[in-house]
Amino acid sequence: MIDTDLDGLGPKEAAEYVLAFISTLKQTEKALSACEEDVSLWTRRVALAKSKGDEALASQAEQRRAEAATRKTQLEAELADLKMKVTVLKDKLVRIRMTGGRLVDTDLLLAQLEMVVGKKDDLSRVMKEEESRAALDELKKKMGH
Repeated sequence: MIDTDLDGLGPKEAAEYVLAFISTLKQTEKALSACEEDVSLWTRRVALAKSKGDEALASQAEQRRAEAATRKTQLEAELADLKMKVTVLKDKLVRIRMTGGRLVDTDLLLAQLEMVVGKKDDLSRVMKEEESRAALDELKKKMGH
């Protein structure tokens, strides 16, 4: 299932699914905010270590700042992806609510049923009807009609 696929879900299930994405979006926003603070903190620590002339400490602090900056970049990309998906999901949720629930692809359903029970045998049905008519006609002749 694709992340933004709501096919087969009713309005309630679709709303819960979209809400889960929105919750993840909010958590990612909080994580990004914390990460931005972390980058800022380590940037200040790098500057402090350099101002004290401790290059070893400054190097270690710079490494931590770089790790935090990498994490920040990853969270920004994840956040952009989530925002796009939430927008798509909200649009689909509105459509589901407007249509009143589940949409059924009748052609797909028929194909699935045919796979399970086999194709409808029209020839057998037609032949049975013809045999029934012939038997009825013969009965009528015997009865004198």
